[in-house]
Amino acid sequence: MTKKFIINLVLILSQCFLQTHAQNLISIPDTLSGNIINLEIADSSHQFFNGINTSTIGYNGSYLGPTIILNKGQNVTMNLANMLSDTTTTHWHGLHVAPSNDGSPHSPILPSQIWSPSFIVLDNAATYWYHPHLHGKTLRQVVKGAAGLIIVRDIVESSLQLPRTYGIDDIPLVCQFQHIDSVTKQIILNDELDNITMVNGTINPMVNIPAQIVRLRILNASSHRVLQLGFNDGRTFWQITSDDGLLDIPVPLTRLRLGSGERAEILVNFNGQTGNTFYLNQYGNELPQGFPGGPAMMGSPIGPFDNITFNFLQINVVPATINPITSIPNVLTTNNIWTTSGASTMNFNIQGSPAMSMTNFTINGVKYDENINNFSKNLNDVMIWNITNQSMMAHPFHIHGNHFFITSYNGSIPPANLQGRKDVVLLGPNGGSATLVTKYEDFSDSIMPYMYHCHILSHEDNGMMGQFIVNPLATGISDEAFNVTAGVFPNPTNNGWNITGECTEKIIYVKIMNSLGQEIYKDEIETYNNKFQSNISSNELKGKVFFLNFKTEHESHTMKLMKK
Repeated sequence: MTKKFIINLVLILSQCFLQTHAQNLISIPDTLSGNIINLEIADSSHQFFNGINTSTIGYNGSYLGPTIILNKGQNVTMNLANMLSDTTTTHWHGLHVAPSNDGSPHSPILPSQIWSPSFIVLDNAATYWYHPHLHGKTLRQVVKGAAGLIIVRDIVESSLQLPRTYGIDDIPLVCQFQHIDSVTKQIILNDELDNITMVNGTINPMVNIPAQIVRLRILNASSHRVLQLGFNDGRTFWQITSDDGLLDIPVPLTRLRLGSGERAEILVNFNGQTGNTFYLNQYGNELPQGFPGGPAMMGSPIGPFDNITFNFLQINVVPATINPITSIPNVLTTNNIWTTSGASTMNFNIQGSPAMSMTNFTINGVKYDENINNFSKNLNDVMIWNITNQSMMAHPFHIHGNHFFITSYNGSIPPANLQGRKDVVLLGPNGGSATLVTKYEDFSDSIMPYMYHCHILSHEDNGMMGQFIVNPLATGISDEAFNVTAGVFPNPTNNGWNITGECTEKIIYVKIMNSLGQEIYKDEIETYNNKFQSNISSNELKGKVFFLNFKTEHESHTMKLMKK
């Protein structure tokens, strides 16, 4: 027997030992909706295997969390109670929010504390997600189960004839790889040797799908591996969204590649196939070398699910529902990319340290330092990001707080399914590149940064991350679309702030939040001849850093307040 054969045999036996052949119906996460969303993150335990408790972390439950359903334009308050014995954060991945509401490492939630960010949902209809983002502990908290989906709906998406009965013909699929000890059945924080796959926290997953057109909302919630998905019968399916919104038209595919953190919604036609069984497969053997889940690089360990094809999800086709969707739209929406005339260009180089490393990486030669902002831009600046991966492995690159468009991918026009609104781009090894364009035009903060980082969680925790400031306009808060201007004086202050400004639409309120995002002051103000004023005393405010949230009928702005 050759050494290679023995190694492969051990890996196959390990896989067979941990994953039994019995199929289990996937769990469909509960939903939360409304203007107030209450979440509790806590240590827990979950029985992935009958009679054995595995230590986990969950939101509102033992593993994963409920799906939050939001409508574009609504005001929402997220009450996040930390019942862990450790500090955490919760990041609304993909949502377009102010830095103070983003849930980055700069918004820690201490044990037994509640963080309550409020914001208007500005995002287009798509599938987003939420998860902890505490630097150095993201891997542990997410891998142990702290993650959940966010579905945003809007008028454009609602006008289309699409499946949208949650859990029936509109099905969430949270896809994960896990490393679970074969004896103790506990989760091991070593994602290079993942030996279990899950969908919605279910091992050996199975789903019943009606014989009609269905929508699958797919999230790669793996900490490490790249998904290369397709159906075992080679059928065509249609991608209708990228990370942050509808594509212009449905894009026909037979393979869907998603890096960690990426999402996609696909339509699959099961008309007339009642009683048949199909499989959504992972085609790891089709991934190029250097993509986690594909062929291993020299000196790197290979896990049981690397470089092979296997069944990720069993699909049983059951009778159609009443009034099923039976056709696929020809047109979905129109995505408008910002003009790049006069845009500033920045270059980002991903490198191994040392060059051949497969575990230690930098962005532009430096690692994350929470006290250093890597660059700053001004509100309404159009930015072009040129990102080149000079390392030996692929990296999913995520930018916080706003979507971007990919204008070039590996030196060419991006594939049609990558031409929509994105917040993660998967960069191949050894020169893989992308050019992105983005514009931050709603939120600014001279102190609180946005983050950018690799979404392989061990890389992020190890410092493959940076941060940047979006500076406010000189006049204070402004929004050209709604002709709002506001100033706060003095700032910093000893005793209080005067808020003055002009607005052509109704002011709903101003409120002040502390550094934990807790509301500590709220004032409804009137507008006279388009002018408004509010005087806020700071005598009762404990601390030095606060955030002013200024809300009109259409917009929400946040800026930093300081006490001397």
